[in-house]
Amino acid sequence: MNGLYKQNRRSFLKKIAVGTATLPFIPSVLSAADSISAQKGRRSLSANSFINIALIGKGEMGTADANTSLSLGGVKLIGVCDLYDRRLEDAKRQWGNDLFITKDYKEILSRKDIDAVIIATPDHWHQSIAIEAMDAGKHVYCEKPVIHKLKEGKTLIQAQKKNKVLFQAGNQGMSSWGNRAARLLIHQGIIGPVNFINGQFTAAPGKLHAYKAPDDANEKTIWWDRFLGNAPKRPFDAQRFFAWRNWMDYGTGIAGDLFVHVLASVHYIMDAIGPGKVYSTGGIRHYTDGSRDTPDIMLGYFDYPDRNALGSFTLQLGANYVDGISKKWGSVDFTIIGSNGSLEVGWDRVILKTTYDANVNHFDVLKQFSEVSVVEKISAREFVFHVENGYRGGHYDHHFNFINSIRNGLPLIADAIFAVRSAAPALLSSESYLLNEVIKWDAQKLQIE
Repeated sequence: MNGLYKQNRRSFLKKIAVGTATLPFIPSVLSAADSISAQKGRRSLSANSFINIALIGKGEMGTADANTSLSLGGVKLIGVCDLYDRRLEDAKRQWGNDLFITKDYKEILSRKDIDAVIIATPDHWHQSIAIEAMDAGKHVYCEKPVIHKLKEGKTLIQAQKKNKVLFQAGNQGMSSWGNRAARLLIHQGIIGPVNFINGQFTAAPGKLHAYKAPDDANEKTIWWDRFLGNAPKRPFDAQRFFAWRNWMDYGTGIAGDLFVHVLASVHYIMDAIGPGKVYSTGGIRHYTDGSRDTPDIMLGYFDYPDRNALGSFTLQLGANYVDGISKKWGSVDFTIIGSNGSLEVGWDRVILKTTYDANVNHFDVLKQFSEVSVVEKISAREFVFHVENGYRGGHYDHHFNFINSIRNGLPLIADAIFAVRSAAPALLSSESYLLNEVIKWDAQKLQIE
């Protein structure tokens, strides 16, 4: 490593020493005073009391979120909101007949016995429900991306600051052991200044015209007008309701669905706040049957300036829904390349490859974890780090962080400003694709230059 890089890195390590010692609970925007005042005006919680939660949006992700929170212990699911009758019936079968169910999320927010809500609706509802929930004094776990339009970001951040509630974005991979280990190793300077990060998503193509709606899907069982919300009005269409991610009116395409996961992980690992330039390309190459208006193949490029002497780098993200061979999933497997080596980052392991014989004393930084870190030497220039058997994964860690912070008044990393800064490049990626041009971004001011 060159002398200037060593000097800058040492200076930065002094600044983060206190923060990294408490991973994964690194204070972000909320101050200690904010954390204390965040408890005012809501049901007081003792260390042994239950955290009462409600779920808004019982699709696959919402169901998984609720089950993960319940698996922590000390958490009770009070209510579930969904626009589809069958999902509400399933909720009672799954979680008990005493569960409060409704199609109107406002009925959830009006209940005084609910401490926090999980928002797992289509993307175009995330920001508005989250703001209403925070205004009602609820803590919020909101699935990614937390905004559907760039203009929604600042209002969401202001709502959290005003209400002094906890807000967690559903970018669960960033809380994983692998992401936390990669952060420490990067800040240790183990691969030198970072210059390139690569994450890819692939999936085999499906049959065209294959969609078939459930037999009971109609305007009597689904609240269609509420689903549309601020989206353009149109007649009932079950495919749009169930496959909403395919449509920009309700979702955010490949970038908002997939790229945002790696963006959040990279922002966390690199202490980044956003790129300075974004460019994307792609198209609808296979699903030409009218089942989507978002691309099924997309490549995004994000140029990040140097921050804290960790290196200026280009992040390359790609997705191909017509590739059944590669079998890549970037949110659980991406690569960080530096001038002296690389890190392959997963949720439960990190693979280090260096251009020099690694100093094993640098690995001691992983001893601060509560989990047991295992180091396997492949050669003097290749090591595999992984967490011991029994690790429950990033999804569990992410929900633990949220519930633990509610119980103990601790701030969160993936708060509203972190969430917006991670979501914005994803939305810019879609915008660049539609405009077919490079977009320059001021990540500090959250605005296009």
